[in-house]
Amino acid sequence: MQLPLNEHDDYRPGTRTNVDTGVRYEAGERLGLLLQLNGLYRGRDRGAQAEPDDTGGQFIYLSPGVSYNFGQRVQAYAFVQLPLYQYVNGVQLVASHALAVGLNMRF
Repeated sequence: MQLPLNEHDDYRPGTRTNVDTGVRYEAGERLGLLLQLNGLYRGRDRGAQAEPDDTGGQFIYLSPGVSYNFGQRVQAYAFVQLPLYQYVNGVQLVASHALAVGLNMRF
């Protein structure tokens, strides 16, 4: 959960709450198949400089992915985030899908 504690020029972003769950299937010694279900709630922005009628919404995504272990200390991963449900307040642009790619390194 992200809860804004401050405001700037009479603008305060809305609260953001994420709920995620997922599974991993070992497809090989180094390869993992991943599946996540992601939920996001974004509250409306507030303040005189905000546009509360056109902010905030609710989203549910299905995110299949893959991970690869390069060794004991380095792992790469990638997810494609596909919307199952999107509701936005007012007029907002929303993506048809998203790609997340990352690298984990242990020291």
